[in-house]
Amino acid sequence: RILCVAPSNAAVDQLALKLISVQSQLPEHLRFKCLRLGVNSSMHPAVRPFSFDAVLEQQKVAFTRQSKATESMEKDLKAKQATAENLKSEQNKAERLGQRDLAAKLKRDYKDKIHQIDKIRAEMRKPLNNKGRKDTERVAVERTLAEADIILTTLSSSLTFPMERYLVQGQGLGTSKSVGYMRPVSVCIMDEASQAVEPEALIPLKFGFCKLVMVGDHEQLPATVTSRKAQSLDYQQSLFSRMISFMGATPGPSPVLRLDTQYRMHPDIGDWPARYFYGGKLNHGATGRDKASYLTPFTLCDVVGETKQVGSGIWNKVEVKVVMSAIEAVQFLAKEKLSIGVI
Repeated sequence: RILCVAPSNAAVDQLALKLISVQSQLPEHLRFKCLRLGVNSSMHPAVRPFSFDAVLEQQKVAFTRQSKATESMEKDLKAKQATAENLKSEQNKAERLGQRDLAAKLKRDYKDKIHQIDKIRAEMRKPLNNKGRKDTERVAVERTLAEADIILTTLSSSLTFPMERYLVQGQGLGTSKSVGYMRPVSVCIMDEASQAVEPEALIPLKFGFCKLVMVGDHEQLPATVTSRKAQSLDYQQSLFSRMISFMGATPGPSPVLRLDTQYRMHPDIGDWPARYFYGGKLNHGATGRDKASYLTPFTLCDVVGETKQVGSGIWNKVEVKVVMSAIEAVQFLAKEKLSIGVI
C-alpha cells in the first residue's frame, strides 16, 4: 500500500490526475485503486469520484444491498412483474372471448400478484434500523480503506480517525471484522517536500512505513511562513532540506538522486539560475516552445515608480502602464493568439 502526500491540495490533485490517467490505460485485472482523502470542495472535479466520501457512499450502497438481499429481491420482483403482465394479458383475452368466470379468476390472481410486488418494493425501500446503519457505516469505512492501493492526501489531512484506527502501526487495531487484516502502508511518497514545514512533514511518519521517497528542490521556494518570529527561528526549514544537509556531511554513497536536465525554460532564461543555484550542473533540454520566436526569451525593464501598500494590497501605477504597453506590443507582433500571464 502506497501513501502519496504533499503540502497542498493542488499538488495532491496533480498526482491523483496522473495516476487516474495511468489507471484508465491498464487492463482491468491490473488496475490499482486510488483513494483521495480530504474535503471534496478543495479537490479537482475529476478527482472527486475517487474521494473518501464518494467511495464510502458506493460501499454503503453495496453493503446495504447485500444485507437486505436486494439482488435476490430484484430477481423475485422481475419474475413476479413478468407473471403479472402475463396474467393481465390472459385476463384481457378471456374477456374478449366472453369467458367471464376465467376472466374473473385471472383478475383476482393479477391483483394478488400486484400485492406481492408492492410488498417486495416496500421491503426494498424500508430503511435500515439504527444498528443496521451503524454496521453499514463501519463496514463501508473498513472496506474503503482495505481496498485502497494508493492513498492520496495532504500532509495535514493524512492522519484522519479511520486512518489512525486501522493503518497506524502499534495500535493493535490493524484488523477488522469485515475484511480481516489491514495492509499497512509500506511506502510513502512526499511530493513538493521542500515546500512543507518540518512538523507537517513528520505527520505521515506515524504510519510506520519502511520506505520514504521525498521529491522536491531545496533551492526553490521554501514553505510559506508569514510570521517573522517563526522565520527567525527557522520554522520555514523543511525536513527535505535538513535531510539534504545531513547527506552531504555523511561518508559513503548518497541516497539523493539529482535530476540534471530542465525542460521548463528557454536556455537563455535558465542559464543564470543553473549557474547561481546549481553551480552549473543543470543542463537544458528541448522545451518545444518556439511559437513566439519573434520575441526575445526575456527582457528586463528598470521601471521607476512609487509602490503603495494598503493592508495586503500592493500596487505601482507606473508598472501597470509599462505592463499594459508590453502586452499591447506583444499582441501587435503576434501572428497568432497567445496565452499571456501577468504575475
